[in-house]
Amino acid sequence: MHVARLIARHDPAGVALICGDHQLTWGDLRHRIGQVTGRLSERIAPGDVVVVIGETSNEFVQVVLGSLAAGATVLPLHPRYPVAELSYACELAQPTLVVSVGSTAMASELADAPIDAAELLVGEPVDAVEVDEHQAALLMFTSGTAGSPRLAMLSRANLAASIRSTMTSSDGLAEIVRVVLGVMPLSHVLGLVSVLGVSLAAGATLVLAPDPDVDTVVGLVEQHRVTLLVAPPVFWFRLAAAAPSTGRLATVELGLSGAAPLQGALAARVEDVLGIRLRQGYGLTEASPGLTTSVGTDAPATSVGRPLPGVELRLVDEFGDDALIGDVGEVWARGDNVFLGYLGDPEATAAVLDADGWLRTGDLAVVDEHGHLFIVGRNKDQIICAGFNVHPGEVEDWLATHPAVQAAAVVGEPDREYGEAVVAFVVLVPGESADADALRRHCRSRLAGYKVPSRIEVVDALPRGLGGKLQRRALRPS
Repeated sequence: MHVARLIARHDPAGVALICGDHQLTWGDLRHRIGQVTGRLSERIAPGDVVVVIGETSNEFVQVVLGSLAAGATVLPLHPRYPVAELSYACELAQPTLVVSVGSTAMASELADAPIDAAELLVGEPVDAVEVDEHQAALLMFTSGTAGSPRLAMLSRANLAASIRSTMTSSDGLAEIVRVVLGVMPLSHVLGLVSVLGVSLAAGATLVLAPDPDVDTVVGLVEQHRVTLLVAPPVFWFRLAAAAPSTGRLATVELGLSGAAPLQGALAARVEDVLGIRLRQGYGLTEASPGLTTSVGTDAPATSVGRPLPGVELRLVDEFGDDALIGDVGEVWARGDNVFLGYLGDPEATAAVLDADGWLRTGDLAVVDEHGHLFIVGRNKDQIICAGFNVHPGEVEDWLATHPAVQAAAVVGEPDREYGEAVVAFVVLVPGESADADALRRHCRSRLAGYKVPSRIEVVDALPRGLGGKLQRRALRPS
């Protein structure tokens, strides 16, 4: 993704970004990207890793895009994550620079001498650096298809392919992508690529919401006449529950649900209460992220639609053969959007990416006679809570560091609001005691909020197979 070429054709006077009371035109954005490029080019070489940590804002966009234009590999991080988790990401990435966008205290925990974004937004702009399109552009922190947290490497070619496939996926989509509001943070691949990247390519005005509560988002939609609203199911649940008058959302021509499965009952309620017919897509970080979309199809609300242009999909049964229509198979994907691999972890990469370029997603699906894809589960233990991936092993390992905990098992259970809730079962050390609140406080000291179990049960023993392997499936609700 060549940043300069991506936005060069847009009217310099047109509004590119809106955040609070601050607007940025395309001309302003190009100028500030050039400033960041110039300042960073004095400090880094192409391919160096730059961490950008901050809340969603105009400045965050400028620094990320300017870093890409300078040839950097960017690791975007959210400051509300626990410092231990952010430190782990930096240990994996070994950044040359850490740039703080209004998050000085957290940035100082990650580097001895972080740079404030204001230091980069000065001076004369310079042109973008030419780099190999197959060089890593983004490092996205993810639980991944292979288990514990890793950094997925997305190349410039991956990002360009993902944006291109989205823009060409449906006739008339470009006309709808005029004023866009996305609820996911820009440190999430959906927010950064599918919302920001697509908005940049389309020349749309992107409305940023650093604190996207329902009242704020409804007000922004009404104020800026948003035409495309993108959010995970948990937010659509809250929006429908708040039931704002439909007139306040009347400008929304397309509502997209992503980052987690959409339940049919929720889609029906959103249409009934808000007058918005939700469409959804499917993807994962390792696919940059899009694989399918139901936009422009006659797929039912519970379907993720059909493959995006340029994406090949297979459903593979347990014997390695293509699954028949109506039969469950694992989703395999191939295309120019499929990632380079996990940084510094060739074994994990080989576990999900074969020699022919097929990405084993770990997601289970069926396809109907009309070619509509339905995600029905996962053959991995990963939980998706409010659109974010939670790997049980990470939560279990941290629970086990509590002096009162002998062993722990973590599973997901259906939740009307979050899609899935994180639930923990713990066995205590004989003679020790700990209640659920104490164990949750322990989790919060290390884990992001969405990873903290909403329910913790103390049990006498955990289900294990003959070889001693934990059998999480026995703990999941039937």
